[in-house]
Amino acid sequence: MNGYGDNPEFKFDKIQFEPFKKYVIPVAIVIGIIILGYSTVFTVKANQRAVILRFGEYMETVEPGLHFKLPFGIDKVYAGEVKRIYNEEFGYRTLRSGRESMIDYNFRGAQEVSLMLTGDRNCAEVHWVVRYKIKNLKEYLFNVRNVKSTIRDVSEAVMRRLIGDRSIDEVLTIGRRDIEDIAEGEIETLLDMYGCGIDVQAVNLKGVNPPSQVKDAFDAVNKAVQMRDQITNEAEGKRNKVIPAAMGKKEQAISEAEGYKIRRINEATGDTKAFIAVWKEYEKAKDVTRRRLYLETMAKVIPKCGEVYIIDEDQKGILPILNLGESKVVK
Repeated sequence: MNGYGDNPEFKFDKIQFEPFKKYVIPVAIVIGIIILGYSTVFTVKANQRAVILRFGEYMETVEPGLHFKLPFGIDKVYAGEVKRIYNEEFGYRTLRSGRESMIDYNFRGAQEVSLMLTGDRNCAEVHWVVRYKIKNLKEYLFNVRNVKSTIRDVSEAVMRRLIGDRSIDEVLTIGRRDIEDIAEGEIETLLDMYGCGIDVQAVNLKGVNPPSQVKDAFDAVNKAVQMRDQITNEAEGKRNKVIPAAMGKKEQAISEAEGYKIRRINEATGDTKAFIAVWKEYEKAKDVTRRRLYLETMAKVIPKCGEVYIIDEDQKGILPILNLGESKVVK
């Protein structure tokens, strides 16, 4: 008795293993199958591609889905997200992205990357990002020891050269789009030459600013330039408004003068032709024509007269003939 009850003391050597021996081999076979299946089957996700190495030598690149490989480390699989867009940020880093992004410009080493010298010997702080995708997983994994470091070195070299070829005004304003396009092409060319296996999607200048020590002076200059441009644009607008109106009035005056000239010429020509016609008729019958002209003239003149008097040299008084200016009604 053990002092804790009437149960006999448990002894391991008393266990009977004979009934379990028949299950050992099947269980071992099942466990082996599970281990073998786990080491021979692998899955590639939808946004990935995978490279298979056999004894360290490249075999193939497989697409998404279920695949098989040789077990026990003979085949090794390296997967990469080929549809994801990766970002390499220069001169800043994004701490939190979303509706309220948090960006850090003052981390250690940021200014060493962003501070650059322009072609006119001014300084500018340039912040940019390179967006890229993996286009050849084999080259990306095995051609270059550190692809990320290579991308950063190439991008910084290209950007410093482009900034150094331009003035501070071009870098800050009108030349930014041109810098982005050229940088994208040159970075892509150099990385292809090194066999990095990536495709540069875009190069974006996130910010180009003067150094903080002279930022206030640059802001004042930019404000003056903007005011100058505004005044120039307003003046150009007024010029474009006034000059066409003046030209229109000029053309109108010229057209009216031309019309008046033609009308006067036509009237004078008509009067001349009428006078010549009358003169020709007068030459044919001077006495009759003279009388007709006299009567026609008197018919036009007399109705306009208020009172008509005929003065005879032999008469002492003045005799009114007709009161042509008044109409008398006989009652």
